[in-house]
Amino acid sequence: MKKIFLLLSLLLVVSCVDNCFAQVEDPLNQTLKVNENWSSEPEKPITKKKKQQQTQTQQQTVITPKVEEVVEQSGVQIINSCPDEITVEFVSLEGNKSSQEVNITIKFTNHKINRNISIGDFIAFNQEGDKFSKWSIGNYNSLTDITQKTSWEIGQMLPSKNSKLTAISFELEGCSVEMRDVPIDWK
Repeated sequence: MKKIFLLLSLLLVVSCVDNCFAQVEDPLNQTLKVNENWSSEPEKPITKKKKQQQTQTQQQTVITPKVEEVVEQSGVQIINSCPDEITVEFVSLEGNKSSQEVNITIKFTNHKINRNISIGDFIAFNQEGDKFSKWSIGNYNSLTDITQKTSWEIGQMLPSKNSKLTAISFELEGCSVEMRDVPIDWK
């Protein structure tokens, strides 16, 4: 009697194991039926892990490099490394003939949330190849999308030998701005 009971229980276990393996191959018991015939096409299981991996790979491939914006304004070429954050406009580059000093005036507009903007790392070159630099120009409390005007002294140079600055470069809150061939208006 024990042997028969043992055989029946073994037979029951084997039949259950077979059903378990069948369910693993088709977990939702949904096989494809195409044109009233069973399809041999394998189904793809849907898991959250695959979606997370796919979005991670999509995010990795969507990375784009920073694009510099080049604007030409009144004959002056302005190169801005982050035009979405700050817009820069050239106003004037004036020289005083009697004191031989040159001053630059620009306008800038902050497109981010209200913040303090510092202007620094200023470098300029004149036609003679002289370098003019200042570490810090100043800090400005800038509101969102409000244009501010500022000016600073570049340095002294001879009006007869310098009709333009060949290059001007400065940083506005981490954004590099460069201007080329800027004419000096001597007065």
